[in-house]
Amino acid sequence: MDSSKHLPPSPTELIDWLNAEGLLDLEWDFPEDGDLFAAGLNVATVMQAVVMAIEDHYGVELEPADLAREHLATPVSLVAMITAKIA
Repeated sequence: MDSSKHLPPSPTELIDWLNAEGLLDLEWDFPEDGDLFAAGLNVATVMQAVVMAIEDHYGVELEPADLAREHLATPVSLVAMITAKIA
C-alpha cells in the first residue's frame, strides 16, 4: 500500500479510530496522553489487532522495535511512531 496517500492521525483521531475498530473502548474524553495499557491495551491486542490495523489503515510496516511500550503507551506516542513511519 502506498503510504503517501495517508496522513498521520491526530491523537484524537487515533482514539476515535481505536474505538471504531473495536480495538479498545475508550471514553469520549480519554486524554491524548492517557495510558492505553491501563485502558485495556495488552500484548495480545497489540500483536493481533492494533499492529495489523495500523499497517493496513496507514500503509506503514511496523518492525519489532516499533512495538516497544514507549511507542504504544499513549495516543500521542502512537501517533509519533506512525508519523515517523509515514515520513
